Amino acid sequence: MSQVNYPAVVHAPHFVVEKLTDRGRLQRLSARVYSSREDAETWSSVLRESGDVVFIAEYSIAYYARCGVCGEFPDTERMRFVDWTELTHYLAQEPGWGCTSEQLVFCPTHRPFGEE
Repeated sequence: MSQVNYPAVVHAPHFVVEKLTDRGRLQRLSARVYSSREDAETWSSVLRESGDVVFIAEYSIAYYARCGVCGEFPDTERMRFVDWTELTHYLAQEPGWGCTSEQLVFCPTHRPFGEE
């Protein structure tokens, strides 16, 4: 197994922008996960529509869609997720990328043999 230099699991505060729906539920305004509250607040003002009640939710962990060996992301979006399952669904759409049950992510170049 290759040495992991860039863990997919990051234990640090991350933020998402949510709004209160007419049914009283919270709905994400964006798929983005922000690494600072300031970024989330900036984007909440851009994403909100008139009359929206917007919240910034804080998570203590995030999952990065980056290769554990080289640190590359599958695209320029540098996606982060607050749920591992979301990350696995995202990577399933990226040719050659893969992840393991040990919560490791690999690019096509560093994907271990036998990993499907």
